[in-house]
Amino acid sequence: MRARFAAIILPLLAAVPAAQAQVATETVRRFVQTYLPHGAGSIEVKVNATASVPGGSYQVVAAKRTNVDKAREGESLILVIDVGSRTAFIGMTFPIQANREVPVEQLPGIVELELPKVIKQLMSAETRVRWPAGLKPVPAVVPLTAEISTGYGWMRYPIALTADAKWLVMGPAWPIDRDAREVRRERLDGAAIQWDPGHEAAILKLVEFSDYQCPACRRQWLALEPAFTSFGDKLRHGLVNFPLITSHPWSFRAAVAGVCVADIWPDQALTFKSEMYRLQSSLTVETVDDGVFGFLAQRGLPEATFRSCYLKDPSIDKVLRHLEVGQSVGVQATPTFMVNGELLPLGSLEAITVRLQAILDAGGRPEQTGGKAPAGR
Repeated sequence: MRARFAAIILPLLAAVPAAQAQVATETVRRFVQTYLPHGAGSIEVKVNATASVPGGSYQVVAAKRTNVDKAREGESLILVIDVGSRTAFIGMTFPIQANREVPVEQLPGIVELELPKVIKQLMSAETRVRWPAGLKPVPAVVPLTAEISTGYGWMRYPIALTADAKWLVMGPAWPIDRDAREVRRERLDGAAIQWDPGHEAAILKLVEFSDYQCPACRRQWLALEPAFTSFGDKLRHGLVNFPLITSHPWSFRAAVAGVCVADIWPDQALTFKSEMYRLQSSLTVETVDDGVFGFLAQRGLPEATFRSCYLKDPSIDKVLRHLEVGQSVGVQATPTFMVNGELLPLGSLEAITVRLQAILDAGGRPEQTGGKAPAGR
């Protein structure tokens, strides 16, 4: 999904005349260095658009890592930055209302009547958005919350709209002057994460965002699990279900089943995950329950106990909250792995092992391993 949207947006940005940056390019570069996975190469930053609106000004900035291997050349970001609050909004970014001047007083109507239609087209799901009550003055970039239907309930999704209604960002806000890894740690602290039993005192806190129907999730887990387990009690693994409901129709049901297994029989959670991955290519919306109940029968787990949880409101709500955790830390694709707030690059088992060891040696602080943190203006 990430690559497809990048292919749409980057050519559009290239056509927009650049203007003088109002947040220093070096500040953006330092932030992006901490937002993207750790790696070699330089960060290229280009201001593609700026605008002044009654509430201030904003910039649209493209950033990407250069001089890296082919497997990681897709590491790029679009940032819409509110200059006054020094806040960057990051996610899928779309130019809208390009040839229309929008007075600020019309924004509430656009947000509540027009924006849901735009998001429904993008996400293939019913959407509702409310204008924040009492928002005065209107900032240059307006943070909003979209409610998007999953078919099982409503998921809250952080979005933002520039005050001239020209740019929509499907993603959360980030303080541009802070280290993104530190911000992620704060947002994950106490969040709804399905932690594996044991290793509570581990220095390395690895959070996996994945989808039982995602082939890449299965491949990456099989490839990377040896690296994770090699750290023993120094690494704690947690799962956040992130079912891609628009492309993986049975993933949400499987996620609810996984939540119930983990809540009732925590020591069976990883076994359930392995079984879903084993059956992945053969399951459908119609047969996923057969796979789930077959797992219970194989393991001798009481079906009645499971049914008291499965597809009931509390278990569905837990998966919805998992999705919101992922949105809050900028997850856009599965699988995504974060260790102590830092994105792990997918690829070399050796490189990931080396990086995990470096973070461990730094006492669990990725920013103390040599990566630069944002500083100054």
